[in-house]
Amino acid sequence: MANTLAALKSLPCPAGDNCTAFQCLFSHARDKSESDNKSVDHNTLNIQKPPKVTTTSRTHTNHDRVDSPEHDLQRKRVKLDLDSAAASPRPSSVSASSLKIRPGEQRKGSPARMSATIHNSSSRLSGPNLSSLTETKKQVVGPQAKLLQSMAAVSTAPAQSLSFTPEARPKPPNTPKPSSTGPESLNPRLLKKAPTSHATRVALVKALHKEFQRLNDELKKTAKGAERKWLLSDQEVIVKALDEEQEIATKKTSIYNTSIRTRILMYKKMSLAQWKDERSKVAQSADPSSTESASTAVVESIETGLTPSQELQFLPRLVFDLTPLEAYGYISKVPSEEDVADAEATVKACGNTETCDRCTRRFQVFPGRRESDGALASNGNCTYHPGKLYYLERAPGDRSRAQRRFRCCQRNYEDEAGGCTTAEHHVFKTTDPKRLAAVLNFVHTPVNPKVPEDRAVSFDCEMGYTVYGLELIRLTVVSWPAGDTLLDILVRPVGEVLDFNTRFSGVRPEDMASAERCDVGSNHEPTVIPTQDPTQKPERRLKIAASPKIARDILFTVISAETPLIGHGLENDLNAARIIHPKCIDTVLLWPHSRGLPMRNGLKYLMETKLGRKIQVEAPEGPLEGHDSAEDAQAAGDLVRLKIRDEWKTMQMKGWAMGAGGELMAPTEDWTVVGGAQVKKPHSR
Repeated sequence: MANTLAALKSLPCPAGDNCTAFQCLFSHARDKSESDNKSVDHNTLNIQKPPKVTTTSRTHTNHDRVDSPEHDLQRKRVKLDLDSAAASPRPSSVSASSLKIRPGEQRKGSPARMSATIHNSSSRLSGPNLSSLTETKKQVVGPQAKLLQSMAAVSTAPAQSLSFTPEARPKPPNTPKPSSTGPESLNPRLLKKAPTSHATRVALVKALHKEFQRLNDELKKTAKGAERKWLLSDQEVIVKALDEEQEIATKKTSIYNTSIRTRILMYKKMSLAQWKDERSKVAQSADPSSTESASTAVVESIETGLTPSQELQFLPRLVFDLTPLEAYGYISKVPSEEDVADAEATVKACGNTETCDRCTRRFQVFPGRRESDGALASNGNCTYHPGKLYYLERAPGDRSRAQRRFRCCQRNYEDEAGGCTTAEHHVFKTTDPKRLAAVLNFVHTPVNPKVPEDRAVSFDCEMGYTVYGLELIRLTVVSWPAGDTLLDILVRPVGEVLDFNTRFSGVRPEDMASAERCDVGSNHEPTVIPTQDPTQKPERRLKIAASPKIARDILFTVISAETPLIGHGLENDLNAARIIHPKCIDTVLLWPHSRGLPMRNGLKYLMETKLGRKIQVEAPEGPLEGHDSAEDAQAAGDLVRLKIRDEWKTMQMKGWAMGAGGELMAPTEDWTVVGGAQVKKPHSR
C-alpha cells in the first residue's frame, strides 16, 4: 500500500496549481521550488548560522514555524554527510546547533543502523576533519556529545575492530586467567550456601591445615632428589587446606561435619610414606609427560625397630587358625578315601562336563584325549575377556547406573560383540577339596629336624589349566626376612595342559620342554647361562619336577611343620601343592578388604598403596611376561614386615618392651603408659 501511494507522487496533480487538498498525493510545480529554497549544499556544508532563538520563539504556533525557513532549519535535524565532510575545505564551519538531534528521532533510530552509520563514516575521519569534530564535540552537550564521542573513539581504533556487530567482532586471544590478588589466609572461602557457621568452618580449616603442615614438615626433613618437588610452600599448604574444605562444603553439604572430620582424622593417621605416595601422584598428574615413575621415589625402607631374630619371635602373633575359614577355601583336614571315591563317581556320572572359567560356556573334557580325534575338550575355541571388570566413575550427583567395562579392551559389559581374546580350549577350575584330592590327596607338613628352627619362608605357586582343573606348574620359596631364594622349580602337572595361563603364571611351553629334571635330594637350583653381553643379566633356566608329588617332597626338604609359612591368598597355593600347614600367615587376612571375606585386596594393590612399590607390571608392548613368583613371594614377606612394624609400635604404646636377651616383655601391673611413655603407677594410700 505504501509503495502504491509513493508512486502517485511522480504523477502531476489533475487539479494543477488550483489544488487545495491538504498533503496531496500528487506532485505540484510548487513542490520543486520549495524544495530548492530549503535545500542545503551538502558538498560544502556551508550552513549559515540561524538567528538566535529566544524563549518567546518556542511559543509560536505551528503556522508560524512552517512559514519561517529559519525556524524550519533549526527544527529539523541536519544529517551530517561525512563523505562530504572529508572533502570540505571548511569543516570547522559546521555549527553545533546544526548537529542537534531530537530526542524523539534518537529513540526511533535502531542501534544496529546507528552502528553501521558510525562504522561507515568513521573510516573517513582523519586529520583536520577529526580535530574539527573534536572541537565541535566540546561545544555540544547531551545526546550530541555522546554521539560525537563514539565517533571519535571509533576513528582511533584499528580497522578490523570498527564493526560492533557480534558476528564481526574479533575474538580476543586466549589469555590466562589473572592470578590471585594476594595470598590467602586460613579463612574459609565465601560460598553461596554455607554448610555450617563460619566459626566452625574456621576451626575445621585450621585443624586440616595443621595436619598438612605436619606432613609437609616431615617430608622436608627427609626429602631427597625428586621428593623435593613434592614439598609445599606455606601458602600452598594454606591453599590446599582451603581447597579440601571447599570441595567438601560444596559436594557434601548435607554431611559436611562428618566428612571433613573423617578427612582430618585420615590425615592425622597418615604416615610419611602415604603422604609421599599422595604427593607423587599429584606431581605426576600435573606433569603427565614426566617419565619418572612414582614408585621409584616412594618406595619406603621398612624399619621395624627390631632385629631379624626379634622379628622371627614376633611372627607367631600373626599366625591365623584356618579351621574357621574352610568356607573361604582354606582346608584344615585331609579328605578321606570315601570322599575321594564320591568325587570320582560324581565326575564320571556327569561325563566330565564343566563350565568354562573364562566364557562360562559348558564343555566336556577328555583326560587322556578323546579316542576318536585326540581332542582334549569340546565346544570349539574359547572367546573371552582376560581383563577384570571395573565400574566407571560417575560425576558428583549423577544417579544413573554406572557402566561396567573390561580392563583389557575397555569394552562395555553389556556389549554383545563377544570377547576380545580367543584361546584354543575352554578351561575350568574347582575348589572342592574332594575333587582336588581325587587328583592328588592332601598331606600335613611333616616335622623336619634338618630345617633350622629360626627359619621362616615366603611361599608362592603358579598354576596352569589342565584337564583336571588348575594344577601346580611352578613352586617358589624364599627365606624371610632376608629374601634369599631357597626353592624355584617348574612342575609337570598330572593332566594334559589346556592352557599354561602364561599371562599370569609366566610359564611357556618351551620352558617346560627344555627344563632339566630334578628329584628329591638332587640339586634343584636353576641353571645359570652367562650371556656374551656383560651388560645383560645371565639367563636362569629352572629345573622341573616330574610330578606335583615330587615337587611337594622337595618342598618338605626346605620347610618343617614349625616353619612359619608366609604368602598372599595362601589357600590357593596350599591347595595347589596339596599340603595342610599349621603355621600360616596370609597377607589377605593381615590386610583385609573393607567388605570382609570373600572380598580380598590384591597383592599388587597392597604393595602400591602400603609400600609404594609396583609389581606385576606388564610391558606396554611385546609378549606378556607374566608374574614372577619369586617377586610375589618377596612382596608378601615385605607386607608382613610392615605389619610387624605397625603392631610393634602399638604394643610399645601399651607398655611392651624388649628384654636384655631380646625377648618380648609384657607390661607389668605396676606400670602404665602416659603420653607414649611407660611410667610407674602411683600407689594409692
